[in-house]
Amino acid sequence: MFWHSFKNTLKYLLRQREMVFWALVFPIILGIFFKLAFGNIMADSKFETINVAVNEDLLEDQYFKSFLEEMEEEKYFKLTKTSDENILVRDSDVKAYIASMDKIYTKKSGIDESIVETIMNVYLQKSSLIGRLMAKDPTTDLTKFLDIEDHIEDVSRKNMDPVNTFFYTLLGMTTIYGYMWGMYVIYQYEANLSVNAKRNTVAPTKKRLTLSAAILASWLINFSINLIFIFYLKEILAVDFGDKFSLIILLSALSSLTGVVYGIFLGVSNKLSLNIKQGLGIATTMFMSFLAGMMVPDMKILIAERLPLLGKINPVTLITDAVYSLYYYESSQRFMENIFYLSLITLVLGALSLYFMRGKEYESL
Repeated sequence: MFWHSFKNTLKYLLRQREMVFWALVFPIILGIFFKLAFGNIMADSKFETINVAVNEDLLEDQYFKSFLEEMEEEKYFKLTKTSDENILVRDSDVKAYIASMDKIYTKKSGIDESIVETIMNVYLQKSSLIGRLMAKDPTTDLTKFLDIEDHIEDVSRKNMDPVNTFFYTLLGMTTIYGYMWGMYVIYQYEANLSVNAKRNTVAPTKKRLTLSAAILASWLINFSINLIFIFYLKEILAVDFGDKFSLIILLSALSSLTGVVYGIFLGVSNKLSLNIKQGLGIATTMFMSFLAGMMVPDMKILIAERLPLLGKINPVTLITDAVYSLYYYESSQRFMENIFYLSLITLVLGALSLYFMRGKEYESL
């Protein structure tokens, strides 16, 4: 009887085209829009070598010449040696012209121009410091003062990609959209919700057994959709999930259950019509996604700083942060914290659903 109920529920749910659209097709469409909107952000923000012109007379200073050559070797600067003070007008690619040690000309104020000015200021400060130290003690070790690694730090590494957060939030939203499967299942087994549920209630079968089979079927569908969606993000949209993929699967399995249980809770906790409950589910899921930073990235940070408890009870935030923590951190501690809170939410929703379903008796069906 268990497997018979499981099979029938599986067939019934997969025939609900509207649910398949919202659970899978809609997130895929959003993913395409996200890729079109944000796909080139990292490429545009990655540090590129700055074209800098330098007065040839300054290169007579061997220390300064060595410094500039090292900057060019490290691909921070691309140098043009010239005595033409109009180089900025003549060459549109040149961002700055170093006329003297304390005089730099630029076409405009911008990030590249600020970087050149900052590097030159640091060089002058270190030169002055070294001069004072050598005058005081000629045997001073100058190694740490000659290191240029701290002039520029290119933080555009793969694990700093902010665009990934949008897709992680989208994954969280897709998982919780699985509430529809749970809601439809409970509508087949709570006699006060639908005609089919009345038939199932009076059928000579154990409700606990058949309901468990139906919940398993709804969880399997939601889990499968999430795996398909993860594959789509990873292989089609080239979203990087890091190298701890087994934990991503674990998270997907748990969060799929959270979505289903949330749908059951929405179904049994009130007497609204099915259409209103569906709309309520969509609205709450989108609101949770908003709080998780899908529309406004800074919202998640704002919530974490001012209302941290709200982040702990928002399943979309927990899913997003769990995926992000696997991608960004070597340790799994933060991931396990998110798993704990997500498990707690699932248990609470399940307990509340059982409370609303407990020992109901009907005078007539």
